[in-house]
Amino acid sequence: MTSISLPARPPGFLKRPAFRWPIRGESGALLRLALPVTGLALVNMAMSVTDTVMTAGFGSEALAAVAVASDFYSILFYLAIGCIGGMAPLYAAAHARGELSRLARLRGSGWFVAVLCTAPMVGLLLAAPALLNLFGIDRELVEMGRGYSRAMAWTFVPMVAIAVIRTRLTAIERPGVMLRITLAAVPLNALFNYLFMHGAAGIQGLGITGAGVSSLLVSWIIFAALAFESRRLGDQGAGLPEWRTVGEILRIGLPIGIATLAEVGIYLGATVYAATLSATDAAAHAIAIRTAGITYALYVGLGQAAMVRIARCGDAVDRQLEIVRAALRMGRLAGVFLLLVILAATGPLTTLLLDSTGSETARVATVLLVLLALADGVGPWGAAAGGLLRGLKVTRPVMTISLVGNWLVAAPVAIALTVLVDGGAIGIWIGLIAGTIVSSAMTVLWLKRRVLSPSSHSMAGSPGSRIQVPAG
Repeated sequence: MTSISLPARPPGFLKRPAFRWPIRGESGALLRLALPVTGLALVNMAMSVTDTVMTAGFGSEALAAVAVASDFYSILFYLAIGCIGGMAPLYAAAHARGELSRLARLRGSGWFVAVLCTAPMVGLLLAAPALLNLFGIDRELVEMGRGYSRAMAWTFVPMVAIAVIRTRLTAIERPGVMLRITLAAVPLNALFNYLFMHGAAGIQGLGITGAGVSSLLVSWIIFAALAFESRRLGDQGAGLPEWRTVGEILRIGLPIGIATLAEVGIYLGATVYAATLSATDAAAHAIAIRTAGITYALYVGLGQAAMVRIARCGDAVDRQLEIVRAALRMGRLAGVFLLLVILAATGPLTTLLLDSTGSETARVATVLLVLLALADGVGPWGAAAGGLLRGLKVTRPVMTISLVGNWLVAAPVAIALTVLVDGGAIGIWIGLIAGTIVSSAMTVLWLKRRVLSPSSHSMAGSPGSRIQVPAG
């Protein structure tokens, strides 16, 4: 099969970053990956907050119109990047072994999967106004956000391309490149928002549609910068896609996408439902959900770091077990860290964001933040376990556990406590927290019983020995 790739080993392709972390061993390697990925998630959130703040200047209806279109976009985007994420453990393993021809085939197959995802989803996004009307969304809001929806439909193309390169750069342990580029794009995004939303320098203001145009331009700039850096690092050249490799990526990635949708979907649903309750519940929920978004960045960083490290480690069972123990230990420490930080920040946060600490909204917000702290005490542990399983190409059990925890535990408990007991936002969050705790515990238990049990791997230290895991 023909392919386009650099001869031999490209300069810098297999080099490790020069910076030496004070924490050595697998814990240090996990931190080196997890911190930049976490930072990247926070920077992406900063761009989203910038869009929200600047859109709010056009009024509450404009803000609602953008939120509806953005949520519809997010559902499709998370599914797409999950499918693309199936390339990560394969790419990490091939890179660690220096298999350049395999890497070229994976790049070609990865782009093919991206096209498979992009084509139908762009069509759905272009049809978003009609689809949202069918779902019963207010017609005036849909019409107000029509231009923004159209711009975001075309933004989907560079964003998926960015996801492909980010997956590869994370797999070769170079996430710092992504963080620097995306961080530099934050002020650019704000500048473009101003230019295209309000009009300046001869550019006609487009209102909230301008936010979508800004996202489209910034996404292409980020993609160009990432492609340049990827080429500079030697991660370039694509072979022809192979059906077998495409199928392997989708077999691993589709469950990742569905699991991510299950997690994101329950929180989107909770936000929509909280908006139908009292103003107190809606305001308190808004504070808790924004805080949860920040802490979730640590879940993402830790999960991806664990996935890449175990995918890269080869077949030696001693090394695999070392990574598993280091990742789970880091998950527990991250949980304790988040628990203590949220509890310490609860009082100052409610004082900063609300007019009075003695108000009913402040009381409800305090309870919600305490519940969030309890969930975050165990959530990173489950995220680390999930990342390890995905790195071992075991994604269907993680998907099933996510569906169970979020939709068979969280949703029913939240509905029961709000409808039957009139628990308001507190009832919603008790359900969400119950789902997080159950799914985290189930993921860790599955990892320990099916992967770490003595029957799941051969004698440690034997030549060629490796952890044996069930297919899927």
